[in-house]
Amino acid sequence: MHPPQEVVSFAMQRLVLGGLGHSHLFVLEAVRQGRLPPCEVVVCTGEPEHSYSGMVPGWIGGDYRRDELILSVADQVARAGGRLVPHHVVGLDRAQREVILADGARQQYDMCSIATGSVPTGLDLPGVRAHAIPLKPLGRAAEIIAAIDRRALVGSGHVAVVGAGAAGVEVAFNIARRLRCTTGGRGVHVTLLSNEARPVPERGEATMRRVERALARHRITFRGSVLVNGVSATELTVAGSSLPSDCTVWATGATAPEWLAETGLPTDERGFLLVNPALQSMGDAAVFAAGDAATLTDARDTPKAGVYAVRMGPRLAGSLAKRLRGVAVESTWRPQRRFLALLSTGDERAIASWGPFAAEGRWAMTLKDWIDRRFLARFRVGR
Repeated sequence: MHPPQEVVSFAMQRLVLGGLGHSHLFVLEAVRQGRLPPCEVVVCTGEPEHSYSGMVPGWIGGDYRRDELILSVADQVARAGGRLVPHHVVGLDRAQREVILADGARQQYDMCSIATGSVPTGLDLPGVRAHAIPLKPLGRAAEIIAAIDRRALVGSGHVAVVGAGAAGVEVAFNIARRLRCTTGGRGVHVTLLSNEARPVPERGEATMRRVERALARHRITFRGSVLVNGVSATELTVAGSSLPSDCTVWATGATAPEWLAETGLPTDERGFLLVNPALQSMGDAAVFAAGDAATLTDARDTPKAGVYAVRMGPRLAGSLAKRLRGVAVESTWRPQRRFLALLSTGDERAIASWGPFAAEGRWAMTLKDWIDRRFLARFRVGR
């Protein structure tokens, strides 16, 4: 008779995903398809739904129903065989390898990935949190729609969109469209404000000219080189004077949640986590980050745009798979310097922007709609 053999058991590694941004959708897809080694997957987010950023302006304008641009977080996690913890990540205890949650609880990890996005700049200005509606998190677009519909019901007043990057411009166009559909374009005035001299300066001269013409076509007032210092229920404070605003939408640029800098990990000047081309933290091999939360060390000027979060997704999944297998995590990936931007103008048209080139038409909106719907279809239940 042979002596009994010792049974050695190996604990399954725990992968904690902080947030369910665009990049983490690809990680859950890889888990579902068996492209990651067996592991315990825990997703921590207080958002019950994933809202696809490319379609949010169209939802405001009436092009899409709410159900057409959202994914159920619970469904995404369940399909990957993971566990959902319905609270936001607000900290990281690297010594204990724990993520800290908004309710005070903690989740241990062997590896964690952060894709909790960004927050708009200027939220701490007087009255902004109390009286403005921030565009992020994207689920708050429902509040924008409700506020615009209340203005339309009154039939008079002023709507202000603060921030004239791509997101602010698209939102302004689609607010104007919603008002045209409900009031015939009369009574409620839309103003787009920016601390930059012109809208979407990051997209180049040709795009700026087309945006300016479209703003004039839809009777949206643009005020550039304006610094908003505060917000009340009825006005904006601007350089010592005031502008009327019964509804203020806050669509300013991206800054990092404060807790990222408190992790002790290397960050850029705005507080976003610095990562290598494999999307691995420069200060902790067990921590990864993607989307707006991450800044590539070798490409720090990469815009905080959804297209990069999407393109980081498959690379993040590949890096996590290697780490789980104990293989060296290496990558030479660099994001492309140019990307196609398609800006909806709220009239079944869009402006296509690529480097110094820009064009406009219904074809561009058709292309945008096809790209956006294809992205969401990839993650729908049943695929």
